[in-house]
Amino acid sequence: MNVLGMIAFGKNPGACLLRDGRLVAFAEEERFTRFKGSHGFFPGRSVEYCLQEAGLGLGDVDRIAFAWDAGKYPYHMLASLARQFVKYRVAAARAYHHESNGTRGSMLSAATNVLKYTPGMLRDEIRLGLRAQGLKGDVPPIEFVSHHLCHAYSTYFCSPFREALVLTLDGSGEDNCTQLAVGRGDTLTVKETVLIPHSLGWFYAAFTAYLGFIPYRDEGKLMGLAALGEERRANNPWPERLSKILRVTRDGYEVDPTFTKFGGHYFADRFTDALVKLVTGFDPTLEPVAYGEKIQQGGAAVSKYLDPRYVDLAWGVQEKLEEAAKAMVTRAVKEYGIRNLCIAGGVGLNCKMNGELLQATPVERIFVQPASNDAGTSIGAAMIVAQAHGDRIWNELENVYYGPGFSNADIRQALDGCKVPYEEASDIVRRTADDIAAGKIVGWFQGRMEFGARALGGRSILANPVFPGIKDKVNGQVKYRESWRPFCPSLVDGAKDEYLEGAAEAPFMIVAFPVKPDKRSLIPSAVHVDGTVRPQTVTEHANPRFHELLSEVGRRTGHPVVMNTSFNVRGEPIICTPLDAVRCFYSTGLDTLAIGDFVLTKR
Repeated sequence: MNVLGMIAFGKNPGACLLRDGRLVAFAEEERFTRFKGSHGFFPGRSVEYCLQEAGLGLGDVDRIAFAWDAGKYPYHMLASLARQFVKYRVAAARAYHHESNGTRGSMLSAATNVLKYTPGMLRDEIRLGLRAQGLKGDVPPIEFVSHHLCHAYSTYFCSPFREALVLTLDGSGEDNCTQLAVGRGDTLTVKETVLIPHSLGWFYAAFTAYLGFIPYRDEGKLMGLAALGEERRANNPWPERLSKILRVTRDGYEVDPTFTKFGGHYFADRFTDALVKLVTGFDPTLEPVAYGEKIQQGGAAVSKYLDPRYVDLAWGVQEKLEEAAKAMVTRAVKEYGIRNLCIAGGVGLNCKMNGELLQATPVERIFVQPASNDAGTSIGAAMIVAQAHGDRIWNELENVYYGPGFSNADIRQALDGCKVPYEEASDIVRRTADDIAAGKIVGWFQGRMEFGARALGGRSILANPVFPGIKDKVNGQVKYRESWRPFCPSLVDGAKDEYLEGAAEAPFMIVAFPVKPDKRSLIPSAVHVDGTVRPQTVTEHANPRFHELLSEVGRRTGHPVVMNTSFNVRGEPIICTPLDAVRCFYSTGLDTLAIGDFVLTKR
């Protein structure tokens, strides 16, 4: 059975193809459109790629699985919104700036979106999207599936576990924002659901916007910024202050939506005027940060959010998120007696939180879906529909290379078309290892493109973490991003115990670990200011060429570790094609491009 999974029209659209329960292809739409996130898009190019990779036409697809339960629209959702509005209307009325007008951002305004997601409207939009992509043939039957259940399936049935707690955390999915399920064998059973507006995703997005970042895209920046406040944690008052917004109990949490959704939105759409009043009530100078806003500090203009007071606020936000997640997981382990944990949902991309769940709860093993954002729900949707029609859907992830790949002939044709000088290497791995060991910054384009938020050796920028200054060089001359942003290490799996505390298999750069104190100064450019890393442990089986490269680097430097960041510049998606690679190479400070068996260099 051929099932085409997809998510569209919201955040991070994407598509996948399952054939007889096996994942054949998966990609996020942003990789093809080159628009970061591609929010609101139909994943037409992703669908086209998946069909091509599987050798199918649209008429060969048996079912389309859509990762949103349109059956809840409009009546169930309207009723749910009405109940929440009535419950919070009095408090929301107080949450207005004196110049605010109307109810923008409240649940009443949200009701205007409900009609967009009815089954009839979505089916029409899906058909139009397929036709606009030039896909011909009869449109297969479309089945709508619960969003959080799709998240849950995408992580549990890709995990190595046959029994696990399954926690999904995001902004919202229909009327849910958090869900706990239990997976046993081929069955996944939902046990608990937290309804909107008690959303940890909304809580974190509110402060992402408050600190001058782009919500639903830059949450990782808030996570990285928070680490700068680690040294002042003992005297940080913000976790207690933020308890007015996010109240953590022994069993879970509650979010006061009058700080996120219900009320006036004079400053931004992700937080209300009440949040501004709360924060500035403690410190009148801590006003919301405008995107890119600068301040004078030590005679130089720096980003305003680098003011230590904003850093401490970011640390408090991260601490509250971790506190809520740990409370839920600790109680769930005690109640259900299961110590394996699977995670998905946009909040699941928070590597620091994931590391805390592994290190500071009774959990013994953890698996986080690498595509925890909404794009990953296309996998879960396809799994649910395929299982319902008799397919076995276990797809234990050993790697994430399910995107487009290009042969040497394809690459040569692209390079010739660009009229750029290049050479064919007799041994691309050893040539690249020489460059990395010498301190050069290398673009690494090999095999099929990886999915998820992290570059994992398919489309990577690599450097030698032994050089202390290489981090600043990559940030300033290649990535063009904030100087404090951390980089991740990729290392051979056999070396993880040598470098990491509490080492565990971590193939997807999505769980943070402390670095052993005696190793921090040896690979300084891959270690964040709080002494942690979010590593990729690489096995020979998962990626033979990348594993060989790491081993060769180890022979030259004494450390089988590279600093690995995504092959792109700030604000763009990870590259996909050879032309993307050439464009990025020549518009940045990269020294070398290792693309297939070919090498491009600069003076």
